[in-house]
This record gives sequence, C-alpha cells and structure tokens, in this order.
Amino acid sequence: MSQATSTLTPVMDPYGIPQAVKVLDSMSEEVPEASLLYFFSLRLLLNKDK
Repeated sequence: MSQATSTLTPVMDPYGIPQAVKVLDSMSEEVPEASLLYFFSLRLLLNKDK
C-alpha cells in the first residue's frame, strides 16, 4: 500500500494560483515585476475570497 501511494504524482490544477503567477510573470513587458499592478495582482491571487 505504501509503495502505491508513494508513486502517485500530485495533479496540477491548470487554473491554480501557481499557474496564474507563472502567466503573470510571463507578461513582464506588460506588467513589470516592480510595478504596483504586479503587486496588486499577486494580492488578489492570494486572497481566496476574491
């Protein structure tokens, strides 16, 4: 049983927060990482109520 559970890989949610941050990072020309818009976007992503 332990061998079967150790071989499982976690399923990545294609619409999860890590993927959204990757997309935001890939838009560095449109949204520079040091901009207020970038930090505002991260705060929205981390706030589960929004």
